[in-house]
Parts: sequence; structure tokens; C-alpha cells
Amino acid sequence: MPSPTTFLAWAESLESLDYYDVLRVARDATPAEIQLAFHEASLRCHPDRFVDEGPETSEAAAAVFKRVGEAYNVLRRPQLRARYDAELDRGRPGGGGARAGAGAEPPRFDEHAAQEKKTFEQRTLYMIARDPKAKQHAAQADRLLSLGKLEDARIQLITACQHDPSNVELKERLDILYEALTLEPP
Repeated sequence: MPSPTTFLAWAESLESLDYYDVLRVARDATPAEIQLAFHEASLRCHPDRFVDEGPETSEAAAAVFKRVGEAYNVLRRPQLRARYDAELDRGRPGGGGARAGAGAEPPRFDEHAAQEKKTFEQRTLYMIARDPKAKQHAAQADRLLSLGKLEDARIQLITACQHDPSNVELKERLDILYEALTLEPP
């Protein structure tokens, strides 16, 4: 697990990194490489893993996790990725591979990120659940996620969703967990 100082430094540098840098993939990365990079980064920096490290580290991890999710949501969609690449080429001298110049920020898709923001906010499953029984299972899922036990967390989250069937955000978190599980090595 990365150290607290790693997250503080990473969080401070987020604004200067483009989405490829955030996910640590090449500009010509395949969709499978992007998905794998997202999975690895999200496991490494999930905010639930840092709840005991203090608020500063937890907030830094949440910022990194949010930016990782934002990058993935743009780069995994071919049309958004093409638009992003075009913006990146316009904003960088020499196009593709050069780093942003002094003071230049890589493009961000704030309007798109706002639509998907609720998926990556620093809200625990317990906070999202509304039904009292769902909250109990969501709290267990939060604890299991912080321990890296994705399969056990999935079971608790399914039960939470059954107790809170109209909770769309809880179901979205379950979908993210399913995606993370499909990428986990056997």
C-alpha cells in the first residue's frame, strides 16, 4: 500500500497530469491496458483503505481516486477519448508525447466529470445506503473493501442493495465492484 506521503505528493501533482499520466499508460494504450491500469490504481488508492491514516491522507487518497475515475471514464469511451486527445494535441507543443508546458494544464472534461462525479465522491457505502438494514450491510462492505476483500464486500453490497432496491447510487457502486472483480487475477 502506498505511504501517506505518496498520496499527498500525488494529490498535489494531479492538476499537472493528463489522464494518461494519471493512469500511467501510454497515449496509444489499448482499452484493455486502460482498464487494467484503472483497476490497479483504484485498488491502490481507494479512500476506504486510508480511513485510519488521518483526514489529510484520506482526502488526498480521495482526490487521487476521483481523478483516476475521471481519467478512466474519458479514456474508456472512444468518442470522449478522441475529443480528449484532440484537446491534448491542441494544448501541447508538438502534439502527442510532449509534457504540458510551464503553466499549461492538460484538458479536463469537467462537464463529463460532473455527470459521473457521484460515482467517485468520497462517500462511504454506509453514507449512501438509506435503509437501516442496508446501512448495516453497507458498513460491512466498507470495512471489507478497506481490507481488500472484494468478493466478501460484494456479497455484503448485494444484500444492502436488496434492502434498498431503489438506491441507484448503491447499485452503481456494486457495478464498479463487479468491474474491479472481473479484473482481479484468479
